[in-house]
Amino acid sequence: MEIIDNFLTEKDFVALRDVITAPDFNWHFSPGNNETDEEISSPPLFTHIVHGETVPFGHSSSSFRLLFCYLLHSAPFPGMYGLGLDTTRIRLNLNCKFPEPCKYMFHLDMSLGPAAVQWTTAILYINTNNGYTEFEDGTIVESVANRLVAFPANIKHRGVSQTDEETRILINFNYLRE
Repeated sequence: MEIIDNFLTEKDFVALRDVITAPDFNWHFSPGNNETDEEISSPPLFTHIVHGETVPFGHSSSSFRLLFCYLLHSAPFPGMYGLGLDTTRIRLNLNCKFPEPCKYMFHLDMSLGPAAVQWTTAILYINTNNGYTEFEDGTIVESVANRLVAFPANIKHRGVSQTDEETRILINFNYLRE
């Protein structure tokens, strides 16, 4: 596992954050479910699929893809094999404030079976809040703006919702490792 604070330059991070938090940025509702290990049902969240998943009705924005192409070529993603979007999955998540922390189920971002060892999952936090990412071994990575955590895609992790800020925004990247 690798944690990189100030992953992007201040200029690039502010540009990215401003696009994501703009009032006209398209977020898509994803209903909650009961897949938590707590007695609380998981709250709904909002997502924005940039690349690599089925994108219903063209919800992914082409201008945002261009911004990500720039970032993928300029940012030092740990162990990235090649820079083509054909090797990546990129999805944004936005959690709304919840009265109590909600621990989602441990999961893998992609169901690749044994091939998962060739992939990396990276999470870039867009805002600072008291939510976090927890790993099955108990490791916790706090949500800090412009922090990237990268880890093998075959390691289960989960999000834990925030209670202090109105939103918890992050970007999930999945890419082939060198």
